[in-house]
Amino acid sequence: MEYGIRRYESTQRLWWFAFLLMCLAAGFPFSAQLRSAFSPSLPHGSLKPQEALQRVDFWLSAPWANQGLLGLVIFYLFGVLCACLMLRALWLLVQVWGTFLVARSLRRHVKSDASGKNSGRADWFEDNAPHVLSLMALARDASRLPWSLFSLAHKRLRLLVFDGRGTPSSNEMVHREQRLEGLDWHLVLSSWDAFRSISRALPLLGFVQSCWVFYLWLQPVIDGALDAASNAVVGIASLLALVHTVAATLVFGLGFGFLSRLERLYLSRLDGLFYDQLLSRMPLHNADTLVILKTLSTYFRKLQERIKRLEEALLQDRL
Repeated sequence: MEYGIRRYESTQRLWWFAFLLMCLAAGFPFSAQLRSAFSPSLPHGSLKPQEALQRVDFWLSAPWANQGLLGLVIFYLFGVLCACLMLRALWLLVQVWGTFLVARSLRRHVKSDASGKNSGRADWFEDNAPHVLSLMALARDASRLPWSLFSLAHKRLRLLVFDGRGTPSSNEMVHREQRLEGLDWHLVLSSWDAFRSISRALPLLGFVQSCWVFYLWLQPVIDGALDAASNAVVGIASLLALVHTVAATLVFGLGFGFLSRLERLYLSRLDGLFYDQLLSRMPLHNADTLVILKTLSTYFRKLQERIKRLEEALLQDRL
């Protein structure tokens, strides 16, 4: 089963890499939408700096976006981060629904287990082991498409209950759950690393772009071709790149904090689901328990036979 867990880890890492590529590809249409939401030029008219700072259209203008390649790169990164948040929210919704389906499957199969009239007899457990465990039914539910490709709950359930060697023991299932739990937490939380790196780099890129725009405005002022007083608004607007990137970093940070906490809550509920609905019922739902019951049944049967022979011998002696 070590091979199965390693393959699961490899496929999950491949999936998160594909998720990153999807975010990078979705950044192009998202960046185009964001650029259309900002005005490419400053408000018309000869405004004083104080008047310009009080206008909403001044703060929603992005004249720096067309000043060099870096402006386009910044808007592209905006689009990548927006796409990441939206795709991440969609992924979380898929996980929640997949967990709901797994919980319903566990309730359905576990509820029907050991519910017969003679389920208290040891030989009933021996003769009805597949019915007691219902692992094959759980494995079939966990392998249903498309949930087995995208749902963490389905993948974890399939690895827990499926074993080509037969019914897994309680120790095996607990060990698998611990390994899978640690892997899911590590992979899900570490998948935010690229998002955090990009968002942290935005203020630095905005600062560089602001310096470049300010240099482009200052150069004709130094040459005497432009009056600094009459074009002070343009000089102040050179700081908009830094302002926009800092504001975007804060907004993306809030989105990251909200979604990451929802994912932590989801993972904790997923762990609790398997412990409460499956692993906590291991004494009546595992092969090692059935082996113990069978051994005890054989032992008591032999003991009863010996006692019966002793009783028959005592009766013969009395006669």
